[in-house]
Amino acid sequence: MPAEADPKNDLWAFREGRKSSAGETLFDDLRSSIAELCAHPRDSSLAISALLRAGEFEAGLADAISPAHMIAQCLTDELASVFLGESKMLDRVRALIQQMSGVEFPESLSISAPEGFAYYALHPHDYARLAETVVTRNDSALVVGIRSIGTTLSAIVCAALKQRDKAVIRITVRPTGHPYDRVVHFSADQLESIHRWNVRQSDFLVVDEGPGRSGSSFLSAGETLARAGVPVERITLLGSRQADVNQLCTTKARERWSRFRFRSPKPAVYTRFKNHIYVGGGSWRNLLLKDDFPRPACWPQMERLKFLSPDRKSIFKFEGFGRFGQQVITRAGIIAKAGFGCQALDAGDGMIVYPVVRGQALTAAELSTELLERLARYCAFRAAEFRMSNSPPSQLSAMLKFNVLHEFGIELFLDTDDLSTAEPILSDARMQPHEWIRRDNSQIVKVDAYTHGDDHFFPGPSDVAWDLAGAIVEWNLQQDATDYFLSTFRRVSGIDRSQQLDTFILAYTVLRLAYWRMALPTVKASSEEQRVAQAYESYRALAQDQLRKRGEHFKGEMLKKTSLSRGDVAIAPRTAA
Repeated sequence: MPAEADPKNDLWAFREGRKSSAGETLFDDLRSSIAELCAHPRDSSLAISALLRAGEFEAGLADAISPAHMIAQCLTDELASVFLGESKMLDRVRALIQQMSGVEFPESLSISAPEGFAYYALHPHDYARLAETVVTRNDSALVVGIRSIGTTLSAIVCAALKQRDKAVIRITVRPTGHPYDRVVHFSADQLESIHRWNVRQSDFLVVDEGPGRSGSSFLSAGETLARAGVPVERITLLGSRQADVNQLCTTKARERWSRFRFRSPKPAVYTRFKNHIYVGGGSWRNLLLKDDFPRPACWPQMERLKFLSPDRKSIFKFEGFGRFGQQVITRAGIIAKAGFGCQALDAGDGMIVYPVVRGQALTAAELSTELLERLARYCAFRAAEFRMSNSPPSQLSAMLKFNVLHEFGIELFLDTDDLSTAEPILSDARMQPHEWIRRDNSQIVKVDAYTHGDDHFFPGPSDVAWDLAGAIVEWNLQQDATDYFLSTFRRVSGIDRSQQLDTFILAYTVLRLAYWRMALPTVKASSEEQRVAQAYESYRALAQDQLRKRGEHFKGEMLKKTSLSRGDVAIAPRTAA
C-alpha cells in the first residue's frame, strides 16, 4: 500500500477534544444538574442532562483510577433508570450525591465531549430499545462500556435489561494505542468478574457509539473478551451504525469483524419528524439554494440531522443534548440581538428550531465594500462577544506541521506563538459566501454560526485571525480588498492581526484540504465525489502556492524540503547567497 493511501497516514482534521477540568467543578456541575432534575422530575431534558454529566464524571474518575469512580458508576446507573421512567430512583440519586459530597476528588480530570450526544443525534432511548432485543436467551449479561460515551450508553443498556428482570453488571474500559489499532486491558477485578459471569453462561455486550473509521475499539474489546475465555457467540457489539467493513482501516478488518455479532438501533425518537422534509446529508442544497446556484461540496456523514418543516418556514437541527444545545440557543440569541442572525428555540430531544431565512445566498462575485464592511464588523463582534476562558492549548501549530509534512513532504518550522493566542474565541469557522444570506429587505445575515468553532474538528477555540483568514480565502480577496477588510476590522475592533495573518491563512487552507481529503474515501462512487475532489484539489493548490511563496520569502528559515509525495514539482526554498 503506497504511503499516501495508508489510512494511518490520514491528515489531521479532527482535533483532540479532551480537556482538563477541576474534579470539584465537575462535581458541582453534576450536583446542580441533579438538583434541577429533582425539582422537575418529569422533565426528560433535565433527566438526560444529568445523565450525561454523570457519565462524563464517571469516565473521568475511571481514567484517573480514582476510587470514587465506583460510587460515580452507581450514580450513573441510577440516573439511567430515572431517564427510563423510574422516578422512584431519585431517592437513591439524592442519597448517592449526598454521599459523594464528602469524597475528595482528583484535582484535575480529563474529559471529552460525547460526540454522539453532542453532534450526531444519538439518542439514549434507542439504545434502551436495542438492549431489549439482544439478551433474549439468557437471564444475565455483563456489559462493557467503552469510555467515554460508552460509559453513559452502557448504563442505559443495563437499566433497560434490569427492567426486563435480567441480572446485569457493568464495567468500563479505555482502549489505548493508535486510533486504528486500539488495545484493551482488563484489570484483575474486571477479569475476575468476566470469569464469574462467563461460568454463568451470561451474554457479554460491548457498548459504544460507532464504529468509527477503524472499528478497532470495538474489536479490541471483543477480542480481549474472547482471549479471556468468553465464547465469541456470546459476545455482541452494540454500536450506533452498521459498519462498512470495506472502509474499516484496522488490520484484517473484514476477517476480524465477521467473527462478532453486531447490532445497531433503529432510530425511533426522531420519527416525530416523519412529515417533515429531510435536509441532512447535503440535501438542503437542492431545497434552500436556487437551481442555478453552484452546489458547495458536502461531507454527508459529518452533517447534523436536519428537517425542514412542511410549510418550509422552519429548520429543525440537532445541536446536542443538555448543555450542548443550551449553549447554541444562548449563542443564537447573542448573534440575533446584534443583527447578524436569527433566534433559535429548543425543540426537544437535542433539536433546535430556526426560522428559514428568506433571501439569496451570496457568491464571491458579489463582493463589495458593503460586504467587506459587514464581514469585518461580524469578525469584530465575535472577537468581543465569544471569548472563551479555560481553553486547552491550541493544537493548530501541530496540525499545520503534521499536515504539511504528510501532504507535501515539507518540514515546516514555525514559532510556536504564530498560531497561539492569549484571547481565544469561539470562531465561526464557516465564512464561505453561501453561508451569508441577503434577505429580501437587503439585510445580510449569517447562518450556521453556532457550533463549528468548537466541535470535534479544528480549529477549536482560536484567535479571531482564524475567521479573518477564512474570509480572505473563501471570498478570494485580492490585495486591495484584503487591505480594506483588515483596516475596517482594525478600526472597529482595535485589534491588529497583520503580523500573524499569513500563517493563519496557511493553517486555514491546509486544514480545509485535510478535511476534504478525509472526506473523499467516504463519498466514492457517489454524486458527491466530484465536488469533494474538486474542493480538495482547490485548497491543495492554494496551500501549495502559499508554501512556495513562504519558502521564497523566508529563504529557507521556515521550510525544509524532505520528500514530496504525489509527484509534485519541488517546492525548494532558495538559500542565502
